[in-house]
Amino acid sequence: MFASSNTSTLLNCIIRIIRSWLLCKAPLFNSVGQSLVFAAYLLINVALTLQNLDLDVVHNWAKRLGWITTCNIAFITFLALKNTPLAFLSSYSYERLNILHQAAGYCTIIFTIFHAIFWIWAGAESGSLHIFLELDNIMGIVAGCAMLVILFTAGILRHFIYEAFYVTHITMFMLVLIAAAMHHPDLSSKSTYITIFAACIWFSDRLLRGARTLWYSMSNRATIHALPLGGVRIIMRRTPWRAVPGSHVFLWIPKARASETHPFTIVSTNPLELVVSPHDGFTRDLSSLASSIPGISLRASCDGPYGTLPNFALFNHLVLLAGGSGATFTFGVALNLIRKMTGVRMRLVIHFIWVVRDSEMQSWFEKELAELSACPAMNLSIYVTGAGNTTTNPKDTKEDSDATITQAQNLENLNTDPEKLEPDTHSPSTSESAQSTLPVILGRPDINAIVRSIVFGTEEQERTIVAACGPNGLMRDTRAVVGDLLVTSGRSVELHCEQFGW
Repeated sequence: MFASSNTSTLLNCIIRIIRSWLLCKAPLFNSVGQSLVFAAYLLINVALTLQNLDLDVVHNWAKRLGWITTCNIAFITFLALKNTPLAFLSSYSYERLNILHQAAGYCTIIFTIFHAIFWIWAGAESGSLHIFLELDNIMGIVAGCAMLVILFTAGILRHFIYEAFYVTHITMFMLVLIAAAMHHPDLSSKSTYITIFAACIWFSDRLLRGARTLWYSMSNRATIHALPLGGVRIIMRRTPWRAVPGSHVFLWIPKARASETHPFTIVSTNPLELVVSPHDGFTRDLSSLASSIPGISLRASCDGPYGTLPNFALFNHLVLLAGGSGATFTFGVALNLIRKMTGVRMRLVIHFIWVVRDSEMQSWFEKELAELSACPAMNLSIYVTGAGNTTTNPKDTKEDSDATITQAQNLENLNTDPEKLEPDTHSPSTSESAQSTLPVILGRPDINAIVRSIVFGTEEQERTIVAACGPNGLMRDTRAVVGDLLVTSGRSVELHCEQFGW
């Protein structure tokens, strides 16, 4: 029995080390785990390319690379489906597959380029370059050019003018499917069926999304309210079936953008409420509408819900980390949990940490903050990082110098407050928000210290899950500390990241 116990302990230790390593940041990927999945995908492609291939015949290389390209078109189409079967079979919704969709897309374009190079090489060797003037080969060239447009827009437009990228991406993808099918129009060619399959699953997904949007447009209205800093709160008349706070829907408001839908996280479902942070395009137009006519009611609809969430109620401690408008996710999760457990003895302790640049953003979630602060199982901390904020109460100037003592005392009270910090530059000071009586900490939080203090303050047999949503820096720090705690804490720690890739 002693030997069995030692074996089990050693196995658990090895598993923790592997999990910690898989969470580490990898170049071009969010984690080593993602990079390994991509590496496996790449190896499969290389193996299929080289299998039973006469390496000395250039023509064979060209044909095989064409087959691999066609198969990959179907694969990346499957990864792009919003209503992916994987969401029902596993915990992976479409947004978690987006990074693989992007990586596989780049590989598909590379295979396309090599396919063209080898065909030109083969044509030059045989003196038959004139075949590229035939219609089916012209269609192949069109498909290749469309892929190059996708490549350049993905590298340039996606991060700066997303809506232009999205329209270009969809248009070029449809052109790729049509041109690829016409590149091999003969139905006796098996590659044609692969292209048809890709087109069918993509069209079916679009049809389902369109039907759902049409259904929820009936007798549906959205009341929009302007918030400080250009934010917008949207209250929908109808709530989609199976919608839960923390998941997201694609919102359609034709008054703002008739031909576009955009994803927003659900804060509440009764009624359906969304909080939108202004950026460019659709959100900017929405903010302008809300500011010009307060409380305006507009025709609206939505498609969803999307996203998969762990069962947070199974854990003893839930650490929610949010940056800026990423709080729409953490507020939704926290409120859903405490409302479900009203009247029931809660064994779950929720640690809610929200980092904002401007203290006025607190008013975006004023009623939610009041509800959370009234829950005895909730430990709430708000960090204001903007240099120009004046949320401190001037009644006591000694408060700044006593900040470290205050933080230590707060940690001793429940061992849940994350205010035991050792910042790189300065210690944040505790203050009172102008909008509420909630304690506000001025300064940038030390995510590593916060999460460590919470996890090491739990009992060894208790389970903790860390859920984060926010900018890349916050997500990177969260992954790093959870990965380290898997090895060093000796406790059960899980991680859930809401980081969209579109």
